[in-house]
Amino acid sequence: MIKRKHRRKNQKRNKYSIWWWLCAALAVLVVILIIDIKPWRKHRIVVSDQWPYNDITKGVYTKDFDGLDISRHQGRIHWDELVEKNPQLKFVYIKATEGSSVVDPFYKKNFKAAKKRGLLVGSYHFLTYRTSMERQVTNFLDHIDLSKQDLLLLVDVEKDGTREWGRELIQKNLAEFIRLIKERTGHYPMIYTNESYYHKNLYPEFNRYHLFIANYSLSPEIPDTKHDIWQFSKRGRVHGIWTYVDINQLREGVTVDDFKMPK
Repeated sequence: MIKRKHRRKNQKRNKYSIWWWLCAALAVLVVILIIDIKPWRKHRIVVSDQWPYNDITKGVYTKDFDGLDISRHQGRIHWDELVEKNPQLKFVYIKATEGSSVVDPFYKKNFKAAKKRGLLVGSYHFLTYRTSMERQVTNFLDHIDLSKQDLLLLVDVEKDGTREWGRELIQKNLAEFIRLIKERTGHYPMIYTNESYYHKNLYPEFNRYHLFIANYSLSPEIPDTKHDIWQFSKRGRVHGIWTYVDINQLREGVTVDDFKMPK
């Protein structure tokens, strides 16, 4: 009788022990998911195609530029005014995708509007560390119409997207992304980044590609190669866009023909 009681007590203890470990494991899993997803860091996504409701920029309008790169952060663009007031505008790069699942909600609308007004248009993908290059290339190519691209595809690689990678891993993954794009489209993409990031992580291994370089103080200087496009400000004030926008100049001697998508 005593042995049976001891056996029952041991069985109960074992059950409680199992439940305790299951609950502990579940709690650890929840904590890991919360830390990984970081819900407190989510960016507010603009969904209204009427935003912004008024011009939120101030100051002198920018005139000395050749191209723009835009995304959902610009919200609604007044394309007729943009083209009419900025006859010097030669090209526009539009964000299409990010990572393996994000699609810019304004991409298709912006792409169609820019093409309709006779602008030369290209599409770009924001590279992230969270998923494989295979999945990111698939996301990118699944959401663009390759036959309608006027300009080389563009990959945006910068600190925000690759903060978990060191130089070696950045180079490995970017090279893989570029290889897959070449394999599936027949053409190498252009690379966008800022000058300090390029020198730290990509120089000189990626010198042979077309380069779109940001530097908000001076024209970029990269030994042994030349950039095609210089992003000289991220706070351009432009007629037709009611938020600040990235503005770009072609390097002296470069024309848009130099990075057009071969047909």
